[in-house]
Amino acid sequence: MKDFKYNFIGKYDVSNLLEMLNTKSEGDWNYWTLKQRKYKAHSETQTIPLLVDERYGYNGEVKGTESKFYIEFQKELLNIIEVIQSYYGVGEILAIEIAKLPKKSKVLEHKDSGISLLKNPRVHLVLQTNDDVIFTVDTENKNMKIGEMWEINNTKSHSVSNNGNIDRIHMIIDYKKIQSRLL
Repeated sequence: MKDFKYNFIGKYDVSNLLEMLNTKSEGDWNYWTLKQRKYKAHSETQTIPLLVDERYGYNGEVKGTESKFYIEFQKELLNIIEVIQSYYGVGEILAIEIAKLPKKSKVLEHKDSGISLLKNPRVHLVLQTNDDVIFTVDTENKNMKIGEMWEINNTKSHSVSNNGNIDRIHMIIDYKKIQSRLL
């Protein structure tokens, strides 16, 4: 059971990621809409999937399928996993998506479930934001800054409001820690 609201993981220079995202069209952002159709809380978001777990952790701890966007981001992901591993230890990425919350929109309050999401960290890397984006976990509000990496306790009620004039973009990474075996 997770007993926190937010864990600060570290910082990461997102400038290369932002350059890659600047090449994405509206069609790229609307290419994959499963999350928005399946979960009302996320209906106002847009997603670029990298490693796709279409069951969102309900099928256990299965690594997602590489999307058509994965290869483009792969080199950068190797650097990101180093930061995550320095905090959690050895493990593997199960799923990755880049989620855009357009200006003047919300992610409605909800709790995540699924075997993987209950046991493993979900890390948010802030790629783009503004001072009027408020992430709320169990009544605690936070304005995350560009380049920060946070694990949120997604088993508690959480929501996001973007009241600003700039879209909020996060890379969301589901990470499975690998337990060491004693001989």
